[in-house]
Amino acid sequence: MYNPFEVQTSFNSKKSQKPLDWEESALDRFSSVEEVHDTEHTSPNLFWLKLLLLAAFLTLISRMFYLQILHGSEFRMLADDNRIRSQVVLAPRGLIVDRNGQVLAQNTGSFNLVAIPFDLPKNAADLQAEIQNLAKSFGLNADAVTQKISSSNRSSIDSLEIKQGLDPSQSILFQTMSGQFPGFMAQQIPIRQYLDPLPFASVLGYTGLVSPGDLTPENQALYGTVDFIGKSGVEDSYEKYLHGQNGANTIEVDATGKFLSALGQEQPLAGDKLVLNIDQGLQDLLYKELSTALSPRAAAVALDPRDGAVLALVSLPGFDDNLFAGGISQQEYRQLTTDPNLPMYNRAISGQYPPGSTSKLMTATAGLETGVINANTVINDNGNLIVPNKFGGAAAQFHGWKPGGLGPMTVRSAIALSSDIYFYQVAGGSPNGVMEGLGPDRLADYFRKFGLGRPLGIDMPGEQAGLVPDPAWKMEYFHNDPLLGKWYLGDTYHMGIGQGFVLVTPLQVAEWTAVVANGGVGFVPQVAQKAVDQNGNVVWQSQPKVLVSNIASPDVFKIVQQGMRQTVTDGTAKPLNSLPITSAGKTGTSQFDGANPTRTHAWFTAYAPYENPQIVITVLVEAGGEGNAVAEPVVKSALQWWAENRYKK
Repeated sequence: MYNPFEVQTSFNSKKSQKPLDWEESALDRFSSVEEVHDTEHTSPNLFWLKLLLLAAFLTLISRMFYLQILHGSEFRMLADDNRIRSQVVLAPRGLIVDRNGQVLAQNTGSFNLVAIPFDLPKNAADLQAEIQNLAKSFGLNADAVTQKISSSNRSSIDSLEIKQGLDPSQSILFQTMSGQFPGFMAQQIPIRQYLDPLPFASVLGYTGLVSPGDLTPENQALYGTVDFIGKSGVEDSYEKYLHGQNGANTIEVDATGKFLSALGQEQPLAGDKLVLNIDQGLQDLLYKELSTALSPRAAAVALDPRDGAVLALVSLPGFDDNLFAGGISQQEYRQLTTDPNLPMYNRAISGQYPPGSTSKLMTATAGLETGVINANTVINDNGNLIVPNKFGGAAAQFHGWKPGGLGPMTVRSAIALSSDIYFYQVAGGSPNGVMEGLGPDRLADYFRKFGLGRPLGIDMPGEQAGLVPDPAWKMEYFHNDPLLGKWYLGDTYHMGIGQGFVLVTPLQVAEWTAVVANGGVGFVPQVAQKAVDQNGNVVWQSQPKVLVSNIASPDVFKIVQQGMRQTVTDGTAKPLNSLPITSAGKTGTSQFDGANPTRTHAWFTAYAPYENPQIVITVLVEAGGEGNAVAEPVVKSALQWWAENRYKK
């Protein structure tokens, strides 16, 4: 039905039509009022908004899945680390004892001032203020502390050593003031205590804080960030037995790092006890006797020739290795390293010296074994050996130690009286051609058979090889210079009596003495005897290792032994004849200063008892003078003590 109040709008669609108001319906097409179009406002389109909300929701869900499901345990551990600390508990190092059970190195308590980088103030100004206060209270260098902290990983919870060896008053003071220094703590640790430091420093060595250079992929898991490791001596050689297994304390702290509660403890396992072959009584006596010698620089070695056990190993001057245990100061370290007597230099195994007449034992062995001489070969020692110059110049003269000479010598008496003239000719031949001599190559070969020119393999760091010269070595040493590199007869003569280019360590002299005493067999020197765990179980045991053998026949060594015995009964070491046990020995006096030939090292080497050798003692006194006057009395005192306190028939 037609509605007069309903008009057709400009929109054709049925949906666009709607009833007009009365006022609008009263107007006709001739009215002046403009046409009115009423447009219907449609609802907004929500599709893209819904899609955006869905994407946000899915992102949130996926992130929650990543954080809580995939990596939940990892982030939970990180969160726990903010309140849980695992503090390393250092294992006490194993004891070191002598062959009789006397304690030489043990442990004592000490405190280190350490920082936990993660717990330090994050604000730079607050941290600097704390460091300044700490430095003022404990006598530290604030700049050094700042530098150490700046170079650390600030997110680390491992201890960072700030000051080693707080004295008791400082540790007590820190405990009372610890609330003022968040991130710092006084950590109690076991450190080494050496009970007989000066005589034993060269043997035991010392420990020090672990440095990156000490760690390897195999051992780094065994050490804490503030931990100790052997740096020299047997502390170094037997580190794997002495160190032990560190433990840990797990504690809960608050946001400031303050202790709240203990959550658990893993007990550390102490290191194994190291038993040495060294005899403390003998070591102390040799050190004391050498301390009264004319020179402050000396060394002594005592061996058991039957198995190579090192009974004493002394180097003078000694030093207090306790200085390193508590953290040596720069001033103390500078004093040690700049001391002209080099107290940290182990002369017994590292010092290299011309051996002088002690080497005549090897020259005699070589001469007898090769047939250059026999037990009855006589050479007249008139104090001077003249070698004509084949080019017409002045003849060369080689002097013996005694002006006027010693008279007719056999090999036994030549050893006993230390005839230079005799051994010149055994080594290099006689000027008149009657005796061929060994020559430099054969002589060098026999020296090497005795162990010279290479480390003997003692179980300590720092052993030197010495030097066995020969013509090839000399030419190379002087860069093929046809004049300087030429090997002369005089070089062979000097080599035959332990002078010239020959260099040995006191340990090597003791070794070849032991070879002679033992009838031609020598063993690798061994300082340590065994390692024993906390339950008394032997976890390592040394075994004798043959070093040299088959050098010469037993008959040859018997002749050399007789010459050494004659040294005591009728030769240059008669004072030893008063000992309560029989002995055999050899003196040595070696020149070392070409500008002043009167400056000499003093040597003496001996073994006892003569019939059944059980001990070898070798003594060197640097620039000490004559061997029989300076070194021999020390050996005599040591053998006297040993006969009274250790000798077992």
